[in-house]
Amino acid sequence: MIALVAALLGLATAPFPRTAVRADTDTVSVARAVDTAATEAAVDVERLRVRPIFSPSALYSGSKGIGVGGGFAADRVLRPDDHLQVEARLAQHLQGGFAEYLTGDPRRSPLVGLVGVGGWTTNRTRFEGHGPHSASRTSLFLDRLAAEAEARLKWAPAGPGGLLLQPTVRGRFDRLRGVTEPSTGALAATNTADVARLEALVGTDRYGVDLALSAIRDTRDVPSMPAHGAYLDGEVGRFQALDGSGLGFGHAQALAYLFRPAPVQLPLLAERGSVFLRLNAAVTRQDGADTLPWFYLPELDRDLVVGYPRGEFVGRDALSVGVGGRSVIGPAIGPFRAEGIALVMVGAAYDNVFREFTPRVRFASDRTAAGSAVPLRPSLAFGLNLHTARRERPLIGALVGIGPDGVTLASLRLAYGLGDFRPRF
Repeated sequence: MIALVAALLGLATAPFPRTAVRADTDTVSVARAVDTAATEAAVDVERLRVRPIFSPSALYSGSKGIGVGGGFAADRVLRPDDHLQVEARLAQHLQGGFAEYLTGDPRRSPLVGLVGVGGWTTNRTRFEGHGPHSASRTSLFLDRLAAEAEARLKWAPAGPGGLLLQPTVRGRFDRLRGVTEPSTGALAATNTADVARLEALVGTDRYGVDLALSAIRDTRDVPSMPAHGAYLDGEVGRFQALDGSGLGFGHAQALAYLFRPAPVQLPLLAERGSVFLRLNAAVTRQDGADTLPWFYLPELDRDLVVGYPRGEFVGRDALSVGVGGRSVIGPAIGPFRAEGIALVMVGAAYDNVFREFTPRVRFASDRTAAGSAVPLRPSLAFGLNLHTARRERPLIGALVGIGPDGVTLASLRLAYGLGDFRPRF
């Protein structure tokens, strides 16, 4: 017993390596604190990511003059996958902007909401007449104020990657403040019926609500540079005026892209690439026989046939068909890939596509006489996009069109966010 007590006392008085244990404990605590701080900082960075936006196409336009455009985009504003985008454009003949908020990523979430508002004013809206049979021999400039608000739901019943249903509510406001002549005698040379319709709109506020439902199916393997798959988008809707005019009309539109690998690889291309077919159609029918105000007619210019300036294609209905190809051109430039695009298109705008369609192609840009069929007009388009190695989206893109009136810059952009999910302002 005495020996046991002595042994215990010896252990009690022997030096114990407390300092070493405390040092290890302190080291672990510091490391945890550093990791926690780093995690919190990373969360803060991920919580709100803001990046500037620059619109190179705003620097100059033949119709809008010299200007500047830009804004900012922000992710993780209120939710992990949300997106906020605000842009403005200030030019000699156009001032405006828009803001939109996307609640999530449609590629990940089966239900995503989008709200957007936008407004602009310009005194250089080009007017060529109402419909493809207008006898106008020149164009006018319209002084216009317009605004839109839109709310959409993107619902994928079968989950992301399946059929996407999209109910939409749009509010529209339009005011025509005046009509000016770009050249002496332009007003006198304009169709008198077109002038009378414009004069009836000057100084009046027109507004209403548009309810629409669209269905979208996207099977492209890589959305930014597809080699195969399809993108199908169809929409039907109904607009009803709330300004006392009693105006109402229904509309339907369809857009389809079909992609397939190119049958051969051309010697100048770095990859085989893909070929694609593009179809675009729109039909609008108003209540009664009155002609729709020009700002309710579908804007069919660059979306219909690339290479024609804004205002060249006007009508209730539209149809266009295009065949093109796209591929990486040349060797990689560091981590980047350059993609070339070529597209041949024919299309036309109609008062009634079912009565006026004809498969003839006409290269002149003058309009057809009333009561006659409307021929298709041709166009060529060439584009160049700069992609990252992962090809998630084009960083820089430009598209030019060649039509009977010469070369038209269809788009010039820096990629910065929503892409196809932005409101159709």
